[in-house]
Amino acid sequence: MILKVDELPALPEADRIMVRPQEPQEETETGRLVLPDVAKTQAHFGTIVAAGLKALDIMYDNGQEVGDTIWYGQFAGTWEEWDHLVKTGNKTSCKHENWDYEPSLKTFRGKGWKCGACGALRKQEPLLVMNIGDVLANVDKAARVRSGTMSIALRYTQDGKTCHIVQRASDAPLSLNTTHTNGATNVPS
Repeated sequence: MILKVDELPALPEADRIMVRPQEPQEETETGRLVLPDVAKTQAHFGTIVAAGLKALDIMYDNGQEVGDTIWYGQFAGTWEEWDHLVKTGNKTSCKHENWDYEPSLKTFRGKGWKCGACGALRKQEPLLVMNIGDVLANVDKAARVRSGTMSIALRYTQDGKTCHIVQRASDAPLSLNTTHTNGATNVPS
């Protein structure tokens, strides 16, 4: 089934996230050599495009957001195919029955077509479905910490153990008599 522009094939459940992998490097760092497909290594970073409800809670607590660029492990997740329009055509009533291969849309693990009748562009590309725990690092979170819109604060639980929390610039500051138990905030009455 061909999906509409940026329409996802499904929504992840529970603690799962959906990641659009980024393309592997096309040339050497100096730019002098173009790497053939057999020499390219799979990049292990991508963009979070959707998250299950439990994953959204975990992400918020950890300062992550849908749209963030992340690093993930080599064997993280399950590969799925995303067949969707990337550009609508000039005829809204077109049934898109005449697809021609479009080389400009070819990617490392994907390919694309152009509708001969209306000019719509269709792309088949991979998506990874993985656990939120498979995220190894978050590039955008690091940028938010560097810019000061987010910080990591040290707090203590009622039994004296350390508890680090994420504080956003938009959050109300926590009072000194606020305690934390297992990451949950409890304000004594």
